[in-house]
Amino acid sequence: MAIDYETQLNKIKEAQKQSAIADLENTRNQALSDLQAERESSQRNYLSQRNQANVQNQMAAKNFKEYLVNSGRSNSGIMPQYEMNRQNNLQRSLNELGSAQNIALADIDRRNTLANQTYNTGIQSANAEIEANYINNLLAQQQAAWEREMKEKQYNESVRQFNENLALQQQQLAQQAARSYSSGGSSSSSSKSGNALTTAYYSGDYNKDVKYGTFSNGYQPDNVNGNKLTATGQKVQVKSKTLQGTTTTTNQNVWQTSDGTKYVWDGTKNKYVQVK
Repeated sequence: MAIDYETQLNKIKEAQKQSAIADLENTRNQALSDLQAERESSQRNYLSQRNQANVQNQMAAKNFKEYLVNSGRSNSGIMPQYEMNRQNNLQRSLNELGSAQNIALADIDRRNTLANQTYNTGIQSANAEIEANYINNLLAQQQAAWEREMKEKQYNESVRQFNENLALQQQQLAQQAARSYSSGGSSSSSSKSGNALTTAYYSGDYNKDVKYGTFSNGYQPDNVNGNKLTATGQKVQVKSKTLQGTTTTTNQNVWQTSDGTKYVWDGTKNKYVQVK
């Protein structure tokens, strides 16, 4: 079953974007909340300082008037000049407080704007990074899929070549057996009258019975007079004469039928010989 990596990566990408936006929104909202609290505190401080300046100014005027009365100079003409100076001092103090308040509020507004700009820039940066990661991951998955496909093709080709070579080898073995038979060599079967043994060998797929070996022509034992042969794992020395009259000794595998009778193959006689 093919895996839709692109759909999965798109889901991951969208989830990452939503998470990044949520984090940036939390940071911005916290900054704006802090700035709003600072604005309200600044305004309260400004009003408190303004009221305090007015109270102090009024107290100073009252104290000065009482001083003039107590000193007998209430009609001396000093009071009007003092009142004018008092009003000027009050206005100067209020102007200074107002200027400081305006500077503080302007700084709060600047930081408020900066928080929103940081939020917008953060979203753009996060989206760009997430999109880049998405493309890199998609390319990596496509590369991995291509490599898997190539490996599968290579494996299938190696299997095809193996089967082709195996078929060619089997064909060559069959041709060798046919040439040996036509030239008077060992054949696939032999029979004699009376108590002669009918022997055969099998050239199909190998099975577990031939784990101890096959004949020199590549074939495996089959049966003696219809009785199936199985390998014993034992070997015996068999002396035989070639067509040129030379005596040879070979180690032959020992096979047995289901009743325990053991045989070896005598290639010069083209039949199985019972082992006593």
